[in-house]
Amino acid sequence: MKKHYVIFYSPGTFLSEESSKEISSWDTVEAVQLSKDIQERYGAKPFGFRFTTCIAHEDIDDGEGGKLKVESREVAKSGIHYLGGSIITIQEVHERNDPSESILLRNMECSRQAVLVENRNSYRHTGFFYEDDCIVNDMGAIIRRGNDEDLMALRLLSADIDKMMDRMADAFVNSIRSDR
Repeated sequence: MKKHYVIFYSPGTFLSEESSKEISSWDTVEAVQLSKDIQERYGAKPFGFRFTTCIAHEDIDDGEGGKLKVESREVAKSGIHYLGGSIITIQEVHERNDPSESILLRNMECSRQAVLVENRNSYRHTGFFYEDDCIVNDMGAIIRRGNDEDLMALRLLSADIDKMMDRMADAFVNSIRSDR
C-alpha cells in the first residue's frame, strides 16, 4: 500500500530540523495547516515542507511465532514548498555589494546556483531555490515556482556564464603550461 508523508523543515543549528507526519495526499492546503502546529528546538517554526510517497507493507510472520519488519521504500518526492519567502537572485546579491554577504555570494558562485529563497517564519533561512521547489502562501496556494520562466532563463544564463568562465580558466592554465 502507498502512504503519503509531509516532512517539515525548520531552522536548526547546523542542519535543518525535520518533523514528519502522515498525510492523506500531496495537499498543500492540509500541509500548511499541519505546519502551524510544528515547533522545534528554541521555538523554530517550519520554513518549508516536502511531500514523499512510500510503499509500505505490514510486518510479516517469520514462521517461528514472531514478526519480520518490512521497511517502507520511498517512491516519490516533491521539491520543497517554502512557507512564504522571497526570491533572491545572484545579480541582486552582486548589486547589493554587502560585505556581510560575501560568503553567501561565494556559496552561490561555487555551487553554481543563481536563485535563492529567503524565509523568516521564525529564524531566517536562506537556501537554494531549485526548479522543483515552490513558494506557497498561508492558504496553501502556490505563488511562485522554481521552474517559472524568468527563473529558468536566469539559470540558463548563469550556466552559460559558468561554461565561459571554465573555458577561460582552462585557456589560462594551458597558456601557463605552454610557457614552461
